[in-house]
Amino acid sequence: MTPLYFLPNSLSDPSFEAYLRDTHRLLDYRDVKANLLPKLFESIEEFSHHSHCQFKCCNRFEGQFPSIRIQCPVGFAPDVIHIEFPHRHESFVVKQAGQELKVQGLENLANHLRVILVMGLAHWRIT
Repeated sequence: MTPLYFLPNSLSDPSFEAYLRDTHRLLDYRDVKANLLPKLFESIEEFSHHSHCQFKCCNRFEGQFPSIRIQCPVGFAPDVIHIEFPHRHESFVVKQAGQELKVQGLENLANHLRVILVMGLAHWRIT
């Protein structure tokens, strides 16, 4: 079992991707989903040691912009992380634990997410 799992939704995923295509964010979304997130989680050794835990991801239209919603395992803080895709190329909004940060560029997004995950690991009590 991998620590990162994307929940497919055959009804909303095509609409989600069509919207991102129309706003010219589909390539950024695919980079985040297929490359950035898997490589990030693989690079954090602690996640490979806990094979029974998973971070479940799904596409959402809840906020101002479409986002990838990452549901963290029980006991992990934050419990949910949102990566929103505003209309500007390589611009992202990361929301977690009542905080919101605008990030420019995939590298900055990866670095910010790494900080969130490492800080979460420092306080994580696996249940």
